[in-house]
Amino acid sequence: MGLLNYIGTLFSPKKITYKYISPLAKWDSKTTFTKKSALRHHSKSFNVQIGDYSSIGIGSCVSNACIGRFTVVARDCYVGVGAHPTCYLTAHSIFYKNQPWGFHPEWVKEIDFKEDALSYIGNDVWIGTRSIIMDGVNIGDGAIVAAGAVVTKDVPPFAIVGGIPAKVIKYRFSPEVIQRLLEIKWWNLSDEEITRCVDLFHMPNPTIEDINRFFPIEKTT
Repeated sequence: MGLLNYIGTLFSPKKITYKYISPLAKWDSKTTFTKKSALRHHSKSFNVQIGDYSSIGIGSCVSNACIGRFTVVARDCYVGVGAHPTCYLTAHSIFYKNQPWGFHPEWVKEIDFKEDALSYIGNDVWIGTRSIIMDGVNIGDGAIVAAGAVVTKDVPPFAIVGGIPAKVIKYRFSPEVIQRLLEIKWWNLSDEEITRCVDLFHMPNPTIEDINRFFPIEKTT
């Protein structure tokens, strides 16, 4: 994405009034974030929605994505890298779009192809350093993407994926714990509610009993 996409926010007052927005971060007019979001220096965000306590790391470039709460994109990552059709004689965009080319408008014919599909990155997700997330990929809540992975398809909740292309290595918790966490959706709690049960967040390998002690299952009559 060229500098013109970010020109309107280069001198944004949010770089002063928002505590965790670096003066060297860039974002376009379609990007939204909160005072509790973080954009590290030299990060670029193009058409991105960023939730509370989520951050875009140093040098990372994120395009066409919706990011939940408590999610960390580490440094030098790419989310939404663009795509080209592969079923035609050539994948070159000069035959289906005027920009940025414009040399031969008679060559151009629009095709049914979306090159900037939106990616959905859930809550409590960690995307490791130098990972690449392809366009239109959905990453479930609680998932972890290992450093250097190339993610080409959807990632289930609480899965740990790695490799090129990325595959599921294991899951962070047992199916029972994962199901309970997806029911609780702790990332949607208020700050005060999280403070009330903060001890749970300091427990290694929490069990279903630990979780239910802080979040009792409501009994039906």
